[in-house]
Amino acid sequence: MARRKSYQKGSVRRIEYQYGKVFVGRYRERLPGGGWREKSITLRDCKTKKAAQRKLDDILDELNKSNGVVIGGDVLFAHVLDRLWPNYLDTNSIKLSTRHSYDVMVSKWIGPYFREVLLEDVTPTKAGDFMAMLNAEDLSPQYRLNIYSLLRVLFDLAVEYDLIEVSPIRPKVHRPQVVWTEKPLFSVEEATAVINAVPSGFHAAIATLAVTGLRAGELVALRWEDIDFLDQTINVKASVWRGQIQTTKTRSSNAVLSIPSQLVGILQEHKSSSRFIDSDDFVFCEDDGRPLNPDKLRKRAIYPALTKLGIPRHSRASGCHAFRHLAGSVAHRETGSVKLAQQLLRHSSVATTSNIYVHTDQKDMEGVADLLGKVLLEKPVAGTVAETVPGSETIQ
Repeated sequence: MARRKSYQKGSVRRIEYQYGKVFVGRYRERLPGGGWREKSITLRDCKTKKAAQRKLDDILDELNKSNGVVIGGDVLFAHVLDRLWPNYLDTNSIKLSTRHSYDVMVSKWIGPYFREVLLEDVTPTKAGDFMAMLNAEDLSPQYRLNIYSLLRVLFDLAVEYDLIEVSPIRPKVHRPQVVWTEKPLFSVEEATAVINAVPSGFHAAIATLAVTGLRAGELVALRWEDIDFLDQTINVKASVWRGQIQTTKTRSSNAVLSIPSQLVGILQEHKSSSRFIDSDDFVFCEDDGRPLNPDKLRKRAIYPALTKLGIPRHSRASGCHAFRHLAGSVAHRETGSVKLAQQLLRHSSVATTSNIYVHTDQKDMEGVADLLGKVLLEKPVAGTVAETVPGSETIQ
């Protein structure tokens, strides 16, 4: 692929009029707040279109320099990382927690491989070599998928800013395939035992996790003003990441959830023993009133309880989020409604709820087997079929 002469070349058009001809150059100018504006300029004293293009090139070279772009077609991937990507994050109000994940993937994987490479030198083959390198590093399929998705966005940005004509990322050949496997899930009996076995100071927090299906960050962001004991509701409207308040994961995550009377009693008892009970105080907090570090729920409450009870601990499947999976599964099992489970977990897509958070256990499957056996294998009562189906015959 031929490299571009500059960040943008613009175009030249010859316009004929009564007394002669004139060349007009068209190009785009970057707006301070992002985006582009179409511009045109009359290129005087040019006898040919080629001369007019050279004059426009000189003008655009100065413009491209002011935009911090390497002239001569040598636009490095570093320009996307250093100039375009930060603007994209700000424009789209990407949360701090998400930015941190992106920063790790860029600094450890994407940046070292692509930063000093010319954008137009990145071919689908080179992108494929990068994905093969990730595979050789024995990264999980899901993490490789996350890196792939970020890389795709970065090259899409380069396309949107006219740095390259097409992205070298090809989903059919580059996108890692993730085979979903169902994570081990607490049984209801195990979850109940854990709730009762955690240290008393964590009892209310773990009980709230189990019953509401809140994310850990949402749980520790709760303030007393968010809990209505009379109406028995919790208003989920914020999250905490590394001690900083941020918005919830998605717009659908904001919701008012009903809570049972048992949890109301637990929370009222928790409040009576807390030193921080003003409306804007955090419900679950550190000794100085700051929101509780979610890691403490896992390391000081859930894990010790599992050890005490002799319940196996599974990697990335026995922490706070395990209670969220359990809540979704129990809600679905008891109501038979995926939609209600979705509303409880506040997923934007019902597919997320049904494919990931609604689990089945062996008892569920035994119940399905019994039902199918009764319907399909038990001998029908004499006359119930043959007498009701006109023209039916016995097969010899």
